[in-house]
Amino acid sequence: MQWLIPVVTGLLAVWQWTHERDLDRQRERKRVMALYVNPFLSACEDLQSRIYNILILDGLVTLRKRYPDGKYAEETLYLIVRFFGWLSVALRYGPYTQDSFVIHHCEAVRNAFATSDFPIGPFAFFRPEQKELGKIVMTRFKGQYGIELDTVPWHEFMERLEKTPLAYSQSVQQSIQALREAQGVESLLGRDRLCAVQNHLIDLLSYIEKKEGFSLFSGRRKKCVTARKRVQEGESQGNSLAQQAPAERKRAIIS
Repeated sequence: MQWLIPVVTGLLAVWQWTHERDLDRQRERKRVMALYVNPFLSACEDLQSRIYNILILDGLVTLRKRYPDGKYAEETLYLIVRFFGWLSVALRYGPYTQDSFVIHHCEAVRNAFATSDFPIGPFAFFRPEQKELGKIVMTRFKGQYGIELDTVPWHEFMERLEKTPLAYSQSVQQSIQALREAQGVESLLGRDRLCAVQNHLIDLLSYIEKKEGFSLFSGRRKKCVTARKRVQEGESQGNSLAQQAPAERKRAIIS
C-alpha cells in the first residue's frame, strides 16, 4: 500500500496546481473586466441613452432646462468622444479582440459615424478624427492594477480640445451647433446618423452583457427608428392595405 502515498501526493499536487491556475485566470478576468470591459460598456450605455432621450423622449427640452447656457451640446459631444476612446482600448486590450460579433458591431458604429450614406454634416466623424478625438479624452494613472486608463471629465476634455486644431473642425463645430439650434428632434440635423449609431450600440450591449451575465440597464432597451425607416414602413403598410380586399381594407382602417 506504500505506492498509494506518492500517487495521492502527485494527485494532490496536480489538483492544487490546477486550482491555482483557475484562480489566476479568474483574477486576470476580473482585472480585464475592471480595466476594459466595464468602462467600455458604460461608455456605450451612456451614449445610447443620451441619443434615445434626445430622439425619442424629446430630451433637448429637458437638456435646455438643465443647461440654459447650452453646455449640453458639449456634454453630448463628450459622450461621443468618450465612446471613441474606450472603443480603441476595448478592441486592443479587452477579451473581445477576436470576437467576430463585437468587431462587426464596433465597426458598424464607427461606420455609422463616418459613412456618407447620411448627409455629411453634424455627427459625421471620419475614422482618423474618431481616433484623434479618442486619444484626447483618455488619460493614464497608477491604480490598483498598475498603470490604468480612464477618461477625463467633460470640462477637462473641452479644455484639452481647445488646445488642438480639432476644436475648429467642421464635425465638432457642426455637431455642437446642431444640438444648440434644433428646436426639436424633427429639426435636429444628423438625427438619422445618431439613430443608426444607437441601434448598433444596443446590439453590442445586449451581446456582451449576455456573455458576461449582467446588465447595466434594469429594463429592456429600445431602439430608435430613423425617419427613412418610418417612411419605408409607412409605404410598406400602405401597399399592404392597397392589396387587401375592400372589406378587409375597411376593417384594417377602422381597427
